[in-house]
Order: sequence, then C-alpha cells, then structure tokens
Amino acid sequence: MTGQSVHSVGIFEEVACDAGIYTWDIVRNLVFADSALAELFGLDAAATVRGLPLEDYLARVHPDDRPELAKKISEVLVADIAQQNTYRVWGRDGRYRMVAAFGRAFRDQSGSPILYSGIVVPVAEREQDGSLAH
Repeated sequence: MTGQSVHSVGIFEEVACDAGIYTWDIVRNLVFADSALAELFGLDAAATVRGLPLEDYLARVHPDDRPELAKKISEVLVADIAQQNTYRVWGRDGRYRMVAAFGRAFRDQSGSPILYSGIVVPVAEREQDGSLAH
C-alpha cells in the first residue's frame, strides 16, 4: 500500500465512524437511527434506535436551514430522486456542525413512498471562522 492509500483509508475510517445511518418509516413518521446520528443531532441514542418523529430531528437543524431541508425532503418524495444537501445541526457538544446528507425514498407496490433511508456525514470544518457558532 502506498502512503497515499493508507492516508485515504484513515480518512475514510474516521468519516465512517462519525457518519450516522437512518431509516424514516414515513407511514408511522418514525426515524430509526444509529448512535452516530444521535450524537450528531444531540439526541438520546437509546431513543433514536427505538424511533423518534421526524420533527425531533428537524428541531435540531439550524432555523435558517430548516425550510430548505424540508423543501428538499418534499422534492425527494414527490420526484423520486436521491437527496444530497448540506445543513447545520445542533449537536451534543452544544454547537452547530455542518453535515452532508444523502438519502432516498423507497416505494411500495402502488408507488407510494413508505421508507426513506440515508446517511449523514459531518463535514470537515475550516478553522473556527465563526460561521458555525451558535
């Protein structure tokens, strides 16, 4: 393995450990997520595994980013396209952190969206420039 490959694997492992995975049961409005996503959103890990309403997650999104995120989610459900966007979330550490989200809706036999799964990855921040401060 070259030095570059080892470095890339290290970066991948670091990001993978911080990335949170989720599935939203649209019909029951419950988002099931792992402990990494709970950490990113400042939520209780035991509660996220059992499922929380989507609104509990949206409440942790920066108020300026919430309308655009809600619009994106709606577009994904209607247009049957993959979601890719960035926004800020209020984390367990008491500050906003930029994340990148990737997700997609899954449909039942009649074409209705029933599940929405994806991953949320923390975005590397530049040295404190004040843009993520609360």
